Amino acid sequence: MAPGTKVELLARQLMVGQLVVTLLLAATWGVLGHYIEGLAVVYGGLVSMLLAWLHKRGVRKAEERAASDPKGSMLVLYVGAVVRFLLLIGTLAVGMGLLKLPALPLFAGFVLAQLGFLVVARR
Repeated sequence: MAPGTKVELLARQLMVGQLVVTLLLAATWGVLGHYIEGLAVVYGGLVSMLLAWLHKRGVRKAEERAASDPKGSMLVLYVGAVVRFLLLIGTLAVGMGLLKLPALPLFAGFVLAQLGFLVVARR
């Protein structure tokens, strides 16, 4: 199996892990009758998945650039981290401010999706 294929497979598994954790938590809140909170969990989980997808894309770009320009490759990773951080702040602000989603379930969805990412990544 080619290295790029292995990375793609791991990235796909990571995102599926995040999706499963998010949907389980949202379903739990939904079963309890807290539908808005369940929606906030889904929003937080989707933010986490978006950031994971951007990270995967950045790593792929850095990998392609590494052979010809190692410093440029590092720059791609650093700029990607800054962009993801700013996007995180913006998407959470939209979720809580504009959409008026409750903060605790939104953060719970985000954090647990991140933990799902870590659990799958450590295997």
